[in-house]
Formats: sequence, C-alpha cells, structure tokens
Amino acid sequence: MYAQTETDEQDEYNQCVEQTIKEMQLESINNMVVHSCSEQAKKTYEEKIVALIDQIRKQSEEYKQPERYQDVLKSQRLWKAYVDQECSNAGSYIGSPMYSYCPMQEYAERVKQLEEYVN
Repeated sequence: MYAQTETDEQDEYNQCVEQTIKEMQLESINNMVVHSCSEQAKKTYEEKIVALIDQIRKQSEEYKQPERYQDVLKSQRLWKAYVDQECSNAGSYIGSPMYSYCPMQEYAERVKQLEEYVN
C-alpha cells in the first residue's frame, strides 16, 4: 500500500506536467511547469492537511483529550518552520525549481503522517 500511496501522490503532479507540456506544446518540462504543477499539487495537499487536523481536533474532543490536538498544532507549527527553511536550503543549493517542488513533496509526506494519527 505504501508504494501505491506514493504513486497516487505523484499522479496529480505528473498529470499536471504532462497536460501542461501538451497544452503549451513544449518539447519537455521546464522550470515554469515544475513551479506551476508543484504549486497546484501542494494546494491539494494543504487542503488535506487542514481537513486531517480538523479530524484530529474532533477526535480529541470526542476522547476528551484536548492535549492531543494541542500537541499536533504545536508540531504543525514546528513542521512548517522546518519545511520553509529546508526548502529554502534546497532552492539555494539545488536550484530554483526546488523552491516549489520541495514544499510539495514535504506536504505530501505530512498528509501521510497525519493520516496515521487519524486512523
């Protein structure tokens, strides 16, 4: 299942890349395509993260354990700071496409982490 999930995560990005290259009649991928498709996929993962955190809040209320929700919020803030810095590093050292591709990867990974808390 893990490998399948990873494939599913990349599908949205890869589909966007293929579609954009076709629509714009490009010979191959370029930085604009990476940026645009990374941002689009990241937005989807961001929405999933918000929904999962909301589920965690509801579960915490249901189980009368508000500290669980507060702990997740704390880790979410720390995670966000880590992603911002790490992806800034990746952009500086690897190249500008990483400024958008790196966060997309990190957000996809965070969805998997939060899904474990909910299930």
